[in-house]
Amino acid sequence: MNYAELQVTTHFSFLRGASHPEELFVRAAELGLPALGMVDRNSLAGIVQAHQHAEKAGVRLVVGCRLDLTGGPSVLVYPTDRAAYSRLCRLLSLGKRRAGKGACDLGWSDLAAHGEGLLAVLLADQPDAALGSDLHRLRGDFGDRAYLALTIRRRPNDAVRLQLLADAAAAARVATVATRTRKGGSHDRRSAIRARPLAAGLCALAIGFVAGRLSAQPSRSASYRQGHPEVRHLR
Repeated sequence: MNYAELQVTTHFSFLRGASHPEELFVRAAELGLPALGMVDRNSLAGIVQAHQHAEKAGVRLVVGCRLDLTGGPSVLVYPTDRAAYSRLCRLLSLGKRRAGKGACDLGWSDLAAHGEGLLAVLLADQPDAALGSDLHRLRGDFGDRAYLALTIRRRPNDAVRLQLLADAAAAARVATVATRTRKGGSHDRRSAIRARPLAAGLCALAIGFVAGRLSAQPSRSASYRQGHPEVRHLR
């Protein structure tokens, strides 16, 4: 199974990530990962270094960003072309000018206004009351570029939570993509990306990697696999 970890946070996310981009790409190359996605919080500050170290390591960089929207959900965004990247830069500049040093103040309307050419992956931990409206809004603004992340937490009843999230996405006609939260950094910093079999498959955005299947422990995920045998690919 080809696996590309697309939700990696570096030390450019202050108090959130710990690893330098070089460490992450070196480790990704050691594990034979074809691509790595950088999604620092409200920032593209690490992209230049990530690009340099991705080339050295022979691992493809997937450029992205995590936007923590004011009064709203968090969304992973990935520009599909140079124009979309420019719009994302302008969006971040707007949020930082509005909030002041060290902060970013962006609302959903700001994201929608700058969203052309962005793939948007909604982050939702629980299938709560706000999820339905967030999914419909995501679908309305991003169409077939809208996705809901099914993030493995490895907590009790994880399969049930994923089932409910996937059902909500299906009701809103939003595709799903499996992911994991990976901040980077640990007692052994080189283990920020681990070699053990992962319980999620991801297809790298717009670059054609093969995605795997969501495969949690059989005793906890039989109902999920029966209803949703495959996680949709990002394309």
